[in-house]
Amino acid sequence: IGSYTILMAQLLADFDTGHCGPIYDAQLDSAGRRLATASADGHIRLWDVANPEEPAFLTDLGGHRGAVHQVAWAPAETGAGALLASAGADDRLIVWGPCRQPGTPWQIVHQECLENRGGVRALAWAPAALGAAIACASGDGSLSTVVHQGIVRSGESEVEHRWQCHTFAAHQGQANAVSWASATVSPAEAGSLPGARFASAGDDGVRMWRRDEAQSRWQEEERDMPAELQAQLVRDVAWKPWDGAFEVLASVCGSMVVFWWYDSKASRWRVGQRVDLEEVVWKLEWAEMGSQLLVTCGQEEPKVVLLMQRLSGQWDVVELEKNDKPAAS
Repeated sequence: IGSYTILMAQLLADFDTGHCGPIYDAQLDSAGRRLATASADGHIRLWDVANPEEPAFLTDLGGHRGAVHQVAWAPAETGAGALLASAGADDRLIVWGPCRQPGTPWQIVHQECLENRGGVRALAWAPAALGAAIACASGDGSLSTVVHQGIVRSGESEVEHRWQCHTFAAHQGQANAVSWASATVSPAEAGSLPGARFASAGDDGVRMWRRDEAQSRWQEEERDMPAELQAQLVRDVAWKPWDGAFEVLASVCGSMVVFWWYDSKASRWRVGQRVDLEEVVWKLEWAEMGSQLLVTCGQEEPKVVLLMQRLSGQWDVVELEKNDKPAAS
């Protein structure tokens, strides 16, 4: 494993969000123009960051009755790119959208109450080709998929959006994260998920799931689990964008990033390479090009490193230094 340092990040703005508790998540929309911040205070705050050096407050969303663990913007290609989903400690998944009523810029489009599930810990929107669909992970180890079924008109102006929720037991202990595979088949009708796959991370490891439309359920895929990874807590999982070769996903186990690949001939997942960063790893995110993985790690001072894969398959660890000086005007 090679290791070197490059300058790739520059601080454009440092501002007070006005939250009354720790910030658990912050996400930009696909255009990079709006920022959503989620906090332990139960609120989500939206910001206009079209001018990143001068963020402008847009609105406060206070629909949760507990900490907000994660937020995620819908993919713009679904036609629902203005929608924002939030995962709360109050057992609720909320989908927010813009509102045309004066004085109410945003409203709750849909909310799913997953009662007695230990809180919704994480969520992820499905690829745009699958339509508006969300997977979420709960504190009791269960997973849920919430899928938009279509629109029903009642009267001349009233429109009802219908969603379907499917919850199933998945992990022993807490479910910590979910990540969708790239879509390979577009649904023939709204609300169906043909060929959909996603992975989940939990206190007992990582699991992979495939949609069985014939039986209307999620089927767990086979995997070869090395003895040293048995029942190990996995904090995060990230499915690599499809590269035309084979399916790959990365998972977090302590200080290690573990890469899995799908053996299509044997129809099972196998562990490939492992990269030990020698400090606790928290989050993973693939770059669109697929051969680069952003990793958040560190205990005292969290930082981001970049794992870059060479043509030989070797992974280089790239330290990303931050320039705290303002950008030149």
